[in-house]
Formats: sequence, structure tokens, C-alpha cells
Amino acid sequence: MIAMEDTSLRIQASALQGIERQLEDYGAEPELWLGQYGLSLSQLHEPDCSIGLRTFVTLLQDSAEALKCPDFGIRLGISQDFRILGALGLLLQNCETPREALSCARGFMWFHNQGEYWDYSQQGDWAYLARIDLFHDIHDTRQYKELSLSTCLQLCRLLIGSRFQAERIEFKHAPQMPVAHYEKHLKTRVVFNSEYDQLVVAAHYLDEPINEAKLSLKQLATHYLASWDRHQPSLLIRVSNLIQQSLPNQQPNIDYIASLMGLSRRTLQRHLAAQGVVFKELLLDIRMKTACWYLASSAIDITLLSQVLGYQDVSGFSRAFRRYHGLSPLQWRQRSSMTRSSLKP
Repeated sequence: MIAMEDTSLRIQASALQGIERQLEDYGAEPELWLGQYGLSLSQLHEPDCSIGLRTFVTLLQDSAEALKCPDFGIRLGISQDFRILGALGLLLQNCETPREALSCARGFMWFHNQGEYWDYSQQGDWAYLARIDLFHDIHDTRQYKELSLSTCLQLCRLLIGSRFQAERIEFKHAPQMPVAHYEKHLKTRVVFNSEYDQLVVAAHYLDEPINEAKLSLKQLATHYLASWDRHQPSLLIRVSNLIQQSLPNQQPNIDYIASLMGLSRRTLQRHLAAQGVVFKELLLDIRMKTACWYLASSAIDITLLSQVLGYQDVSGFSRAFRRYHGLSPLQWRQRSSMTRSSLKP
């Protein structure tokens, strides 16, 4: 198996903006609570401070469980604003339209979070703002995903104004509490066990002008972000990113990925070999980790899952999964469900 080191995936500590008050509301002492994860309150206010994504994900999930607050990520997300993004937030607020802001977010997301990628597409009257994970080593990332999408919803409201209304939010995982509770918090329809984690909005919002956008501030933020090449993801992370995006289209072969990167097949193979990576092994590892996450955290049909992972048929997926894990997908899901049940208090 190919292990991607957590130290290569970072997120700005500012992504925890608001957690101090939320911890206090649930009877926890913030400094002591964060200290269990090697964090301090002062780090949350340092503009260039980043933390390991594994630590971030674990903190959210542990807090939700220990404080008996299944909506921990949702509550935190809807309380946040553009300050969590630092210079990227300044850039997004000063774009001319939400469409331009989405393009900037897609290009500079690595500055804020190296563990996820955002993209958008338009089909008829609807726009789909989708997040793609680059992080599958921890099965239970539900709080992290819910924080991320609820923050996206909140930032859309701040960017577009009171006229904005989302059509729905879709989560790949199963709900952690009654769906009505999610909809009460998020004030929009919420769907689970979906093919993507995404926010669905009316497409006309994308081209509406952003009020009070300033070109000088946009240029300043763009220049600042472009100078931070130390945040640029490694080649391995970029290849993994493109594989994730390509899986549902059944195109995650090396020739296609190399073409997206503007490289020849041989050049990409050479770069990966220098890091001890074989493309086919990386592709299989990503597919299997993604499969395990779905099987543990959602009720997605296994036939649909095989399509999401880019397999031409469910039998091909099942054979590959059994060779890799020694169990069928259904057996793995049943064992995971039993394990999770045994860990509940």
C-alpha cells in the first residue's frame, strides 16, 4: 500500500475559527481541550499557521463524540466567515462575480487546505459546487465534510447576500442525526448517500456582480498567494487529486492524467518512480481507500460504488476489492458496521 504522510497534507489553523466559543458552550475548557491535540488558542489567530490534516479531522470527530454533539461540524461551519481563508478569503471577496471567485478557489485552495479540491460544473439552470477529498486514511471524516460544506454554504451567503438561496446540499455519507435537524441548521434541503459532496445552487448566481469588490485588493491578494510556493502540493498529491476527479468518468489511466498535467506518459512515470511510486499501485490504493470510506460511512449501493470508483462493472470492483482486502465489499461493510457499533458507549 502507498502511504501518504500526514505531514504533506496541511490546513490553516484558522479553519477552526469559532471553536473556542463552541467548546465553551458544551462545557469544555478550550485551551486544555486543544492541548490534547498539540494545539493552542493562539495558533488559531496566527495568519500563517497550519496544522496536520489528520489532527484537524480527528479533533472534530472526537469533539462531536465526546461532547455528544453530532452537529459539531455543522454548527462550526455556519458560524464562520471569510477570515478563515486569510489571503484567499480577501481574494474571493474582491472578485467581480461568484464564478470568478469559484475559479480562484479552485486554483488557490492549496493555500488554505491541501486535503481537498473544489470544482464546479453547470448543467442547465443548476450549478454544482463539488468538493473532492485527497485524504482517505481515516474512515470517519463525517464531521470534517459537514464542516467544509456548511462553511461553503455560509460563504456563499456572505458573498452573494440575502437574495441567495441554495437548492440543496448533498453528502456522500449517511446522516449522523435526523435529516430534519440538518435542514433546520442549514436552511436548505439536505440529501445523503449521494455520489458527490456538493452544494447545488441556481446557475444565475454565478454571474451576478459581487458588491463592493475592489480590483486593488484582488490584485494584492493574488500576488501574495502566487508568492507562497511552499504551499504548492507535491507532484504525488497533484496526481492523486487528478485521479480522484477522474474516477467517476472511468478515465483514471496514466495517459489521461499525464495529459491533464501537460506531461508525457514517460515523464510522469519517471517523476513518480523517483518517489518510489508506480501509477497502477497508486490508482488501486486510492480506489480501495475511497471504497472503504464509502462502505464504512454511507449506505451507497455497491453497484453504484463500483461506478463511482471508475470500474466498468461491479464484478471487476468486487474482484479487485477481495484481492486487496481479503473480503468482499459487503463483508467489509458488515464488519465495519459491527466494529463501529461495538465502540459506541
